[in-house]
Amino acid sequence: MKATLATRIGQGPIVAAAATVFARRGFADTRVEDILAESGIARRTFYKYFSSKEDVLAAVYEFATGELLKAMREVPSPEPLLGVRRGLDLFLDYHVENAALLRVLVEQAILSDSPLAAARRRFRADLVQLIDGAVRASTGETHDPMLYAALVSALEGTSLDLFATDVSAKTVERAKRVMHLLLERVLGPRPS
Repeated sequence: MKATLATRIGQGPIVAAAATVFARRGFADTRVEDILAESGIARRTFYKYFSSKEDVLAAVYEFATGELLKAMREVPSPEPLLGVRRGLDLFLDYHVENAALLRVLVEQAILSDSPLAAARRRFRADLVQLIDGAVRASTGETHDPMLYAALVSALEGTSLDLFATDVSAKTVERAKRVMHLLLERVLGPRPS
């Protein structure tokens, strides 16, 4: 059985507890007190590391996006685009086991005044750079980076569409097929 994102967070009990509470209550309804109760830590300890629930949300987001980028970069293959495809699959698979938490992260990150907005911009820039490097290494081709940004936007849009439905393994598999088809149309077919 795969561990949920909340239990895989290795940054301590505060962040893991916050991930659990955000998934259960949503961002707006989560209070620092809820995180304290879930983690079993004292208020003073919380404020030693974080100044607000927004700071903890940012730590959860940084961890989740960092793990995704790490998984994409670590694909042991002579085919760099496999890392891009693997990252797409991992991101969409999060919707099955971590839908509630991922919904909070995605919905908060796309808000321009969100505490996650800057981290989202960095994450998108990292993804664009990673895709660009994979395409150059695989095909030698160069494309306008906005093409890759559009692919990332399509993935975010697909994520939001999944949240509008009952997220299930079946709908996630459908989303994966569609996104892989889009990747093939833009970046070329999967290697056999």
